[in-house]
Amino acid sequence: MHVVFVFAHQDDEIAFVSRIRYSVARGDRVSCVCLTDGALEVDASIRDAESNRVLAKLGVSPLIVDEHRIADGALPEHMDRALAFLERVAVEADEVVTLAWEGGHVDHDAAHLVAVVFARRHRIRCLEMPLYNGERMRGPFFRVFNPVGDGWTARTLSRREHIANVLLARFYRSQRRSWLGLMPLMLLTRPRELTRVADLARAAAPPHEGPLLYERRFHYAPERFAAHAARFLQRQASPD
Repeated sequence: MHVVFVFAHQDDEIAFVSRIRYSVARGDRVSCVCLTDGALEVDASIRDAESNRVLAKLGVSPLIVDEHRIADGALPEHMDRALAFLERVAVEADEVVTLAWEGGHVDHDAAHLVAVVFARRHRIRCLEMPLYNGERMRGPFFRVFNPVGDGWTARTLSRREHIANVLLARFYRSQRRSWLGLMPLMLLTRPRELTRVADLARAAAPPHEGPLLYERRFHYAPERFAAHAARFLQRQASPD
């Protein structure tokens, strides 16, 4: 089986570590595709190297990236380009795994839509996994590995595996400030892997009630994202 993991940024693989390990142990071919340059504050080559070190620890090949990459934070405006890139590189995919529809970061939700449209085109399963979101939180606060909505399947991890997964974040040295704050939160979460079959019907509504995290932290209006998403889905509409 060829499993394609679709990231928005370098370091998003931290959301999928348990699933990547599972796929490798199952003998799957694993490809990891990154849709943006992740270069909002640090050069893309530095961030690529950090992610590739983590992927090497997991026993999989380096990130697949586009020569002409989409800027960090601009994925909602360029989902068609991202989909075309995914079509070129995700050859003979049997399953796609991507970030959850959860309102944490605009690029994460855009990557979700790109991956789900790709999977629907090819009639393959697409799984989503949570990373972070601000459901029932205020201000800049958020939860990590917190599922939004229902329909999730939980796979219990050993405490040892959970800790080993989280500690891989130490390799993201250029993002040290962010990860020093995130790692304690991640270590305190329950040792489990959450997956859910992605469904485009969920994209007809915001991921959850109340202000979304990307609205509160990054001042990106949900209406702006919804407009880009609606145009993208309309352009890419195809019969089931």
